Amino acid sequence: MNIFAELIHAVYDFKSYPVFRRNKGGKAFLYGLLLSVFYLLLSMLLPMLVTLVSFGGFGNVVRQSIPDFRLEDGRLWVDGTYDVQEYDTNYGGIYIKVDTERPITEEITDVDLLAFDRVLVMDDEHMIVKAEEGQSLRIAYTDLDLGDWSRDEMMQTFLPLLPAFLWFLFVVLVCAGLLGFYGSALVVAVIGSIMSAVMGCGLKFGELYKLAIYARTPALLVETVYAWIPLVISYFYVISYGVSALYMWKALKLIKEESLEPPKTGWTGGTW
Repeated sequence: MNIFAELIHAVYDFKSYPVFRRNKGGKAFLYGLLLSVFYLLLSMLLPMLVTLVSFGGFGNVVRQSIPDFRLEDGRLWVDGTYDVQEYDTNYGGIYIKVDTERPITEEITDVDLLAFDRVLVMDDEHMIVKAEEGQSLRIAYTDLDLGDWSRDEMMQTFLPLLPAFLWFLFVVLVCAGLLGFYGSALVVAVIGSIMSAVMGCGLKFGELYKLAIYARTPALLVETVYAWIPLVISYFYVISYGVSALYMWKALKLIKEESLEPPKTGWTGGTW
């Protein structure tokens, strides 16, 4: 069975898993590589391309994301005001406030910022910055010696460099995705080793790891669909590992049943 056929059989055909465990390690590795690339393309790169096309290109995305501003002689002007207060499960409390029409850095005290882990407050002459578990710092723009900048000047300077940066970021994401995939397969293989011990299958860890690589296929299919739907499901990756664990259990059950079948000797019965 070729690798592309295995991608299909790994999703719907449990009976293929006893065959998968007999594959060579190199073929299983290439299968995992191909699966990871498909997953990254469908769940990350393609949605990003769709977004860029809908906004008319990366340049327009940047222009719409960055407000019009001007920094001149140590004084900042920003078109509009911004006030964001939210809590993120990964980054904690986040507070962003920008108002260059009044001295908000003098109005806000350290006590006001205690509830937030990350803070960025900016007025026309000063900014307040606070990182996680750090103290808030009040900084004057003149102390940073940034020179004079505007949004148009920043776009002309940095926008030509962004394609190279995006390719570099894509390569980094692919490498991280591959490491993440083989790491997740390792977790599933450990779960499978516990199942194998309980069921008495007697499989080696290398065989379990190959099965785990294939058992990640339906889970990544679910994750790809999840990447395209506008829903947030708590502890979704627990569900993902649960799908892989289910496939491992079904595979081990079939392998156990296969080992209990009487050996085929070619003798069809009858008398001499």
